[in-house]
Amino acid sequence: MVLGLPPVSQHSSFKFLQSTFNLPIARFGFRVSRHDSSLVDVSASYRAILIWQIATSFRMNQTEALQRLAEAMAGEICLAESDPGAVMKRWRERFQISQKYLAKHLRVSPSVISDYESGRRKSPRVETIRRFVEGLIEIDAIDGGRVAVALEKLVAPEIASDAILDSREFGIPIPARLLVEHLGCKILTHASLLDRDIYGYTALDSVRAIVSLTPQQLLRLYGGTTQRAAILTNVSTGRSPMVAIKASQMGTSTAVKPAVVVLQGVKDLDSLAVMIAESIHLPLCLSPHKSPEDLVRDLRSFNPHAE
Repeated sequence: MVLGLPPVSQHSSFKFLQSTFNLPIARFGFRVSRHDSSLVDVSASYRAILIWQIATSFRMNQTEALQRLAEAMAGEICLAESDPGAVMKRWRERFQISQKYLAKHLRVSPSVISDYESGRRKSPRVETIRRFVEGLIEIDAIDGGRVAVALEKLVAPEIASDAILDSREFGIPIPARLLVEHLGCKILTHASLLDRDIYGYTALDSVRAIVSLTPQQLLRLYGGTTQRAAILTNVSTGRSPMVAIKASQMGTSTAVKPAVVVLQGVKDLDSLAVMIAESIHLPLCLSPHKSPEDLVRDLRSFNPHAE
């Protein structure tokens, strides 16, 4: 069955989707089997439109920012032609929700979630994607919505979500020193400033973030507040991220920077990185973690209420 949709360029959602998913302006048709609503044969452009419509179909009293987050989640899963299950797993882990808990909320077997994430079930149906996204947001809302609040700030058309490894709001202010000590970091500069409060952190893949984003886009990833830890992984010398942070302050009326920067993976620390941190009064710390995965695991085990 061929769905009789108008050309993409004439669709009311096109401008949003073209900018969000960087889609070409072209006319596409797509086929959906009469008996199978999976997304195997759906063209990229129309899949995005379809998922955008699905995302906007559930409101749940959402704010505009939360709605953008739902759209981004659904769109990314839909457009992941080769491995949508890996994208589903990444989003579930960002929300720090187990397969078992999500399955219980959705009233399905945990094996269903596992099968999609592992790729044993190919191309999730549009209804599956909708329920999956809705379930993550609903469960997070029950727990206060802190993960969604952190992720809402990071959603932007020009920022690839795979640059974001983890993001979290603590709900209460805590001294930055508590997080740094929990991670076992080596403090290089301005140790006394770690007594200042932070409200959360954002962990980024520096290879994807520093190389592909402008300083202004990188600044957005810090969550729009100075009271936040910026944690950068896969860093080789520390020069690039510190130059980016320094550059992000140029041309602004106020100096906006994270409260503390933690670098992971540094093999040969560049003295310029330390000099920049010193000059802009920014605590700079080195993580001892061997891999980004180890660091994220430690971040997620941090309990600000118990420290």
